[in-house]
Amino acid sequence: MKGLCNFADERSGGLLTVKDIIQIDRINAKFKCKPVEGKSSFSTGFFYNISYGLVNTHREYYTQLCTKVKGYGGISMQHCTSGEAGNIHNRLRYLRKTLGLSQEEFGERIGKSLRTIQYWEAGTVQIPDTALKLIASTFGVSYEWLKTGQGEMWGREKLSLEEIIEREQRKLLESKIKVPVVGKAGAGFPHSPSDIEVIGVVFVSKSPYLKEGKIFAVQVSGDSMHPALTEGDYVVFQTYEGDGSDIPNGKIVVVRNHSGELLVKRLLKMNGTVLLAGDNPKYPPIFPQQAEAEGLRIVGVAVKILKEFEA
Repeated sequence: MKGLCNFADERSGGLLTVKDIIQIDRINAKFKCKPVEGKSSFSTGFFYNISYGLVNTHREYYTQLCTKVKGYGGISMQHCTSGEAGNIHNRLRYLRKTLGLSQEEFGERIGKSLRTIQYWEAGTVQIPDTALKLIASTFGVSYEWLKTGQGEMWGREKLSLEEIIEREQRKLLESKIKVPVVGKAGAGFPHSPSDIEVIGVVFVSKSPYLKEGKIFAVQVSGDSMHPALTEGDYVVFQTYEGDGSDIPNGKIVVVRNHSGELLVKRLLKMNGTVLLAGDNPKYPPIFPQQAEAEGLRIVGVAVKILKEFEA
């Protein structure tokens, strides 16, 4: 029987189900990617498209062991070689990437810090046996495979890749709070929480000080808060009602003007006077008289910043 190492070449552009891919992986593993009719033996990369539950073969081959698959989004899969299976740190990294989780997200699932996951994957620190058992039970992976590289990766549950991905997505969403992104706020906000124009949502990790219904987000526009904030960043605010005198000096706040527009500023206190200023020195601070004339009112105090990074 021929190996299927040249599958992407024969079916380029075709759509496969997740079950097809798993079957192909099993066949490739069984026959160890033997050459087909004199062709070189390469492992084939697959691009997993979660949105449609489909898998699209990729036309490129990769000669390096466990080279990251080039795709356009979604989750990248890798072929776990016998060399990789012999290293517990690489198996942990392989599991995390198979699940499509960042090191930080993986750590959140098991209550460990980003630094701990980085140390484990790099082999700087040994992975405790208690942690291996926790990882096995959390993600449904075989404890024996994780520890020794022996046996099936997914253990007794034998969940399909699709089921594993769906389960991890549910866990991820359960650990997050959905925060409305507000474009404009009515005169009654925040006393009337519904008096807002919602233009989107962002997700933030759950925390005791973040209460749904009491937080909202604003997307930064312009450069008045540069360099602390740049255009496109999101700032999550706790709703606030007051004159600002009880807000700590230097806190980032959001103010509403007569038109309902929301402006992100930094609250400064000078000689008992509350000023609203931008971090960019080319913008002058707003003094109380000007704030009153423009109908500026503080409606939120910043509790979290979500930076926008270019890929």
